[in-house]
Amino acid sequence: MNDLLLDKVTKDLRTLLLKDMAKELESGLQRAAANGLGHLQFLSEMLDIQLDARQKRSLERRIQHAVFPTGMSFDNFDWGFQPGLNVEHLKNLQELSFVRKKSPLLISGKSGTGKTHIATSIGIKACAAGFKVRFYTLQQILALLYATLADDTTDELLIKLSKLDILIVDHINHIRTKPEYPSLLLDLVSVCQEKVSLILTTSINIEEWGYALGNPSVIGAVADRILHRAEVLIIRKGRSYRTEGPEAPKINPESE
Repeated sequence: MNDLLLDKVTKDLRTLLLKDMAKELESGLQRAAANGLGHLQFLSEMLDIQLDARQKRSLERRIQHAVFPTGMSFDNFDWGFQPGLNVEHLKNLQELSFVRKKSPLLISGKSGTGKTHIATSIGIKACAAGFKVRFYTLQQILALLYATLADDTTDELLIKLSKLDILIVDHINHIRTKPEYPSLLLDLVSVCQEKVSLILTTSINIEEWGYALGNPSVIGAVADRILHRAEVLIIRKGRSYRTEGPEAPKINPESE
């Protein structure tokens, strides 16, 4: 092997920002010689290395930008735990057709039934498919929008959010609310309608949203926009992962 030429090609690859090919060049040449690979086959394998590494980094950036809760994905999802879950429907949702249609997804069930885990897992699946995703709790997104009122940058933030593919809004329930929150939520849902696929989780009935946020008439308009063309996944009579799951505290019977 010509060391001077190898060094030159390695530097040229790095100059062209093909650092993964540069890193694997020497071992790739050794494999090609050992296996009798032709020039095109060798080049194809080296390009695969570069593309695979680039796609992996791109996925890592999308997941990092999404700011998901940690430790939640379909890889560690217990498909058999929740008797109230429509498993077939959830597996169909993994195909992400609702995202391509820019339709909302509403996940409803009592506290602790795995709604956040499902929403996060779908978000990670979407990142792997190349979609841009961002995760917020309802409290976080409304506080963020409220803060923009001080410097009149609300529209800028709404435009930024409308460029996502998926916006996850977790924990729609009774929160610390402000009088402006219902209108801000309506603005958010309106700007996302038919542009961004909203994934929302709730532990309360939609009829309770208005009372939870303090303005039933405005929140009624929010609900109308969300339910238009929405997929709905309801976890009926669900078991709680917090009290009955494998990591729940074990309560020992009192000794007699």
